Amino acid sequence: MRISPTIFIFLSILLLAACSNTRFLTEDQLLYTGSQKVKITESTKGTNTAEVKMLAKSLTDARVNNSLFDRRVLPPIGLWVHNYWELKEDRKFGNWIHSRLASPPSLISDVNPELRVQKIESDLFDLGYFQARAWSVVDTSSRNSKKARVSYFIDLSYPYTYNTIDIISDHGPVDTLMSLGELDKQIKPGDQFNLVKLKEGRDALARLIQNYGLLYFTPDFIALDMDTTVGVHQMDLEVRKRNNLPPELLARYKIHELILQISRPSDSASVSLDTLQFEDLSIVSSGEYVKPGILSAAVFFKRGEYYSYDAFENTTTRLNGLGIFSYVRISYETSGEDSLNRQVDVKIDLVMADNISSEFEANVVTKSTGFTGPAITAGVAHVNAFRGAAKINLRVNGGIEWQWGQKKEDQLGTFSYDLGLSSSLTFPRLILPAKRKNDLSRLLQQTSVNLDVNLLNRTAYYKMFSAKTFLNYKWSNRREIQHSYSPLYINSVFLLASTPAFDSVINENIYIKKSFEEQFIVGMKYDFTYDNTFKPRPHNIYFQGGLGTSGNLLDLINGRFNDPNDRPYSFFNNVYAQYIKLTSDFRYYINRFNKTLAFRLYAGVGIPYLNSTVLPYVEQFFSGGAYSVRGFTARTLGPGSFYEANSSYIDQSGDVKLEGNLEFRFGISKVLKGAIFVDAGNIWLMNEDENRPGAKFDLNGFYRQLAIGSGVGLRFDFTFFVVRADLGFPVRIPYTIDDSHWQIANGKAFSSGLFYLAIGYPF
Repeated sequence: MRISPTIFIFLSILLLAACSNTRFLTEDQLLYTGSQKVKITESTKGTNTAEVKMLAKSLTDARVNNSLFDRRVLPPIGLWVHNYWELKEDRKFGNWIHSRLASPPSLISDVNPELRVQKIESDLFDLGYFQARAWSVVDTSSRNSKKARVSYFIDLSYPYTYNTIDIISDHGPVDTLMSLGELDKQIKPGDQFNLVKLKEGRDALARLIQNYGLLYFTPDFIALDMDTTVGVHQMDLEVRKRNNLPPELLARYKIHELILQISRPSDSASVSLDTLQFEDLSIVSSGEYVKPGILSAAVFFKRGEYYSYDAFENTTTRLNGLGIFSYVRISYETSGEDSLNRQVDVKIDLVMADNISSEFEANVVTKSTGFTGPAITAGVAHVNAFRGAAKINLRVNGGIEWQWGQKKEDQLGTFSYDLGLSSSLTFPRLILPAKRKNDLSRLLQQTSVNLDVNLLNRTAYYKMFSAKTFLNYKWSNRREIQHSYSPLYINSVFLLASTPAFDSVINENIYIKKSFEEQFIVGMKYDFTYDNTFKPRPHNIYFQGGLGTSGNLLDLINGRFNDPNDRPYSFFNNVYAQYIKLTSDFRYYINRFNKTLAFRLYAGVGIPYLNSTVLPYVEQFFSGGAYSVRGFTARTLGPGSFYEANSSYIDQSGDVKLEGNLEFRFGISKVLKGAIFVDAGNIWLMNEDENRPGAKFDLNGFYRQLAIGSGVGLRFDFTFFVVRADLGFPVRIPYTIDDSHWQIANGKAFSSGLFYLAIGYPF
């Protein structure tokens, strides 16, 4: 008798469910199955703030075997594997699977509620709740005494605020700097006590003093005295320099020697070293690995000037940012007994990294059109070209797709392919017409020249060639913020061949025809990015805003010599595009233990004018697919409420795009994460298109044309890359079928589900 796979899986789950995981525990062990509740009581109304709730939630979150929403509602597969999967030395693959899936039991002793309670009280104290109390209760299961949950209780007191803030000075140079300090930027009278902000203010004071030349001064040399007896839940704060500090700790040091020692990992102890004097630098190495001017521009210390912490930080950042060193270390040697003649030698040790790096990526693409084929990306980079820390990058990307069956007469071959070559030359500084100081941007300075070419063949439609070149500047003073500006951006796209089917589509629709004809782009682009996701925290934000224009300079010149009735104007026999394009991408992440709630809002608009009535095809917006509104095939959604059951056109594009995404991500095992998501969005046109009714953007009714997709997914997160599998369903369509937008009631949502296999998170 044959057993169907479904019945086999069902019986396997029943068998595993019958296996008790608690029988492997010792007498004093309890299996943790989640938090029962977190209850906060407040002695004064209004003290239970969002910050307190977030703190309590984050400190009471603990790992549960295969949890969902802090409860063990999923089968504890990882625990089953840990308890019942036998490891054998001769089964390497099986042992690897075990290491990926196995999850040891989460015990009450691992959670350690008593320690968490102490941490809650400590952190609340740091927020000004000096009399707050917290305790925990372990609740064992009535069905199984070896399983237990934990409940937490917090009695919140009224927070303390600052009554007065005084800086105590004895009129010395350090005290003078403290009186001019940065403390009032962090805290003021009336503010609630916050230890983090207080320390940040003290650190800013210490940095100000270090920038005055005090090499050895640290934040610990600043005393913070608090008096909590001055009033009800109030305190006086006194800030002063600590007493009896040794003279050398309060001395100012001038830079005497600047020594850079450069080595390679392969250098032996007997390697011959030479010293080159360049400006203020003494460069010691066995060869000229880097041009001295590059090193001089990256060092912010100056001989004869007083030591500065800012110079140390900026030098470290800039040297690491060059990308040619695997090791950067700055040390000091001081001399001089006289307080008026103290000097410091700055020694910078650098170890060269490998100059050549390469990358390779391959995958298989399968499309609903029936085409299947491999795609590859290969690249090579030289990070220290011309010994000037310039980076040469060459990358080849290509994909080929074939469709089984006989070739049709109107096809441009039996397979589709995409072949591209991208190249760039990047310099570690801003190359500008006017000379600038090297501290214009301390964290990042880059100037790059880029050239990309691409050949695309879509057998049923067209063969297209594109060439793009641009000059780009990138700079940053903070890790979170980056600016990118391309004062010159040229992109030209040419249709080399097309099929009769494609010709019939564009000839019938002047809107689509013009989007393919007017694809000569000459303009500029600017992007602003704020991203603090590099540092995990309870709340992370990503924002990207972009501005792009094309054709303005050409149109200014052409307008002086041509009649406006002769539009559209051309440049070298090509009709150039003229438009302005704005984009914004905002993402907000709420992070908790082993789970994240991610929100994204994307908006974009392109406005053609004067020489153009439509955006170039390569600058238009598309919707649907694995990184957009899941539940709808890529590039088939919209524009607006337009819908054609048997559309002869391959992609739907628009001038306006709005999209919102909400995704809850939760851990299942070490590498496996689950997701539940909802996406909504669409694209629209700026102008009417008689061939696509309902496609024009209307501020009063666009929300009625939003598509909604929802579904579930799995993410295999291997840290260095993520494989994502999503199953999306079309919940709401932007047009009506049977007088309804909603696909849930008629059951079409689940019968029209789409499966996506992709690399990386969707946002």
